Formats: sequence, structure tokens, C-alpha cells
Amino acid sequence: MTAVARRVTLVAWGSRGDVAPIVTLGRGLRAAGDQVTILASRDFETLVISAGLIWAPFDISIHEAARSRFGRAWLGGHRTVLGQGRALQRVLAAFTEPLIEGIWEHTKTADLVVSGILTADACASLTAARNQDHAVALLTPVMPSRHGPSTPTAVLQGQTSGLNELSGRAVLAASYHLLRVPGDQIRERLGHRRTRPGWLLDRLKAMPVLVGTSAYVAPQAPEHPNVTVTGYWPPFRESLGLDARARIEADISQAGDEGCPVAYLGFGSMTTSDPSGTAELLVESALAAGIHPVLGNGWSGMAAYVRDRDDVTLIEDVPHDWLFPRCDVVVHHGGAGTTGSALRSGTPQIVVTHMGDQPYWGQRVHHLGVAPPPLRRTRLTVPRLTATLRDVTSGQGAERRRVRAREIGSWIGAEKGVERAVSLLISDATQSPA
Repeated sequence: MTAVARRVTLVAWGSRGDVAPIVTLGRGLRAAGDQVTILASRDFETLVISAGLIWAPFDISIHEAARSRFGRAWLGGHRTVLGQGRALQRVLAAFTEPLIEGIWEHTKTADLVVSGILTADACASLTAARNQDHAVALLTPVMPSRHGPSTPTAVLQGQTSGLNELSGRAVLAASYHLLRVPGDQIRERLGHRRTRPGWLLDRLKAMPVLVGTSAYVAPQAPEHPNVTVTGYWPPFRESLGLDARARIEADISQAGDEGCPVAYLGFGSMTTSDPSGTAELLVESALAAGIHPVLGNGWSGMAAYVRDRDDVTLIEDVPHDWLFPRCDVVVHHGGAGTTGSALRSGTPQIVVTHMGDQPYWGQRVHHLGVAPPPLRRTRLTVPRLTATLRDVTSGQGAERRRVRAREIGSWIGAEKGVERAVSLLISDATQSPA
């Protein structure tokens, strides 16, 4: 008899940087024989289908929500953690109903549900009630750990200390009032009682947790044997059109002929209330440093302000793993996926942090010797970015940083993150505890 394919639903909640690596993981599971559904917002229907996977919709556009007033306040680089948290809370309030409905409806027939951290609480309760397997796939480690480099919440990043584990537990507990919102409504539908912050941590300790980054960058936390840092899941993207490829390659080639370094500058899904000012800051900094700017529009809306300039290469959705090796420096926001692409490319980078886990990634790549100390978006100026660009491309330590970036890139390139993650999901996925 022919074996029935296991039905796997991957809950991919977030922007392209969150969704595209999960699509890659889904492709790996499909190649291993699973029937794979990606549950994602309306923005990613084409991406999922072009990857050969089944798309199930959250009935919301993440892009539209990010461009709202509260979305811009959250993603644009808020000046205070408190303000950032309040803005996130307002954004999540708009997400709650489509998030709950999507999870409730589109995970019904799954044998295995793989969620992210924002949906882990809801999925833990729902899969237990339905007797389904549940695993968590992350792009950033979240488990509290004594080992500073292993967690973004450590107060002593370079040390091993009990204070790091305490701060991690405190952050997870403080975050639970946001993480629990969809979970509480799922539990209400199931007739279950409300939970406390420790409940989610207990669930995370009892199921497979995969982290799609490199152990060279985020070392394995020794306290959590169920958590595996697998190696990167390079983000799946549609093919780059021949015309766009030729245009970009021609601009980069011309810059090389003129002895001009090339910089990618873009903040991905980070939005801004001042797209014109952001475009001017990035472009003028690069030009002042003698660098040709390749400007990534992302979700910022900068394109409208540079479209007619012939001293800028404007790009929209270009695969980073194709573009970054062609650049001399990558200036980005420090998202987990973009950081990974820059590392795999073997290219030095500059991280301009906006929010969330981005300071952690900025510090990690600085510690690895491939980037200067991270800059903060709220304090970014043309003189500051110009000086940093000059330092990275032609400063005293520029060659050492280039050599180190190539070395780290080669190490990471040898990892088989998708294969390891798929193997673990096939062999170790166990039923979530009730």
C-alpha cells in the first residue's frame, strides 16, 4: 500500500522576512514527502504558490497594516521601548480576529502544525485539544538562557550569568500579555481556562523548537536540549527578471569601472513617516562616502523620491542572496533574515537597528568581526552614516573585515539548515502536552 502523505501546516505570520524562510522550510518538507500548507497573509499568495506549496490565507494584509499610523510607529524605529510596545499592541489588536480565524480553520486537518513564537501560545492549546503534533520554528532564539550570546534578552551579552536567564524569563513574562491574546480566545472557544506566563515556557520546553540561524552566529543554548539551532533556511523568492538583472549588473559594473564601491542600503519591512528624508539620508551618505548606492525600497516608500535619479540604482524585490555578494557593504535594519543573507554573502555590513531583536543581531555581527557597532535609526545622521561607510569600505580595518566576512560566509555556507530541520521534524515531532 502507498503511504499517506503527512499533512503539515506551517503558520507563517509576519512580513516577507518572516515568511520566506518558512516557505523554504516547507519546500524541504515537501521534498521529503509531506503535503505542505503555508498559512500566511494575503500578501504572500503568489510567493507560496510559486514555491509549489498550498496557500491558506489569513484574511489580512500585513503590508497594509504596517503602513497604518500605528504600524509606522512600531516599525519605523520608535525612540522608547515603552512607545514601541504600545504601538505593537495597537497593531496586534487589528490582527487578532483574522489571526484566530485563520489558525482555527486552516489547521483542522493537519497532522503537524509548525508555528512561530507569536502564534505558539494559540497553537499549543489548539493542537493539544485536537491531538495534533506541534513544533515551533523560529528565526531568532527566544528561550531564556544563562549564555549571553544565545539569547537577545541577555543583559550581559558576552557572558554566562544567571542574570541572563532571569532577564529572559522576565521579558517572556512581560511579552505574554501580547502573545496570549489569540491564545486566550482559542482557549475560550475550547472551553479551557486562561493560562499564566509560565504555561507557554513549559510548552516550549516540551516540544521541538527549531531556530533557523547559524550556530556560529547564535550559539546553541546548553540548557534546552529540545531547541536546535539548525543553520539558516535561505529565504525563497521568485526569480529575478532578466531586465532587472541586466540593469543592476550594468550599474554595478559601471561603478566598478569607475573605482567606486557599491553599497546596498535598505530597511526591508521597516516603515517610516518620512520616506523622502530617509531616502535623502541613505543616498547622500553613500555619495558623500564615494560609494554607489543600491537603494532597496522595501516597505518604506522611498522609491518615489529617487526614481528619476541616475546616480542611484533603485530596486524593489531582489533576492538578497543574489545581490549582496555583488556589493562591497550591506546597510540594513538587522532583521534576522537580512542579517543571515548578508552573512552568507561574505560581505561586510552595517546594521541600523529599528526595534525588537535587531540590536541583538547587530551586536552579534559586530562580535563576529564583520560589522562595526550597530547604529540606531533614531540617531542616524548623514555625517554618522557617511563616516561608517568610509570606515567599512576604506578604513584601517576594512581589509581585515572583508577577510573575516568571507571566512564566516564560507562556514555558514557549509551548514545544511533545511536538511537538518526537516530531519528533526520528521523524527522528533511529538504530540503537544495537554
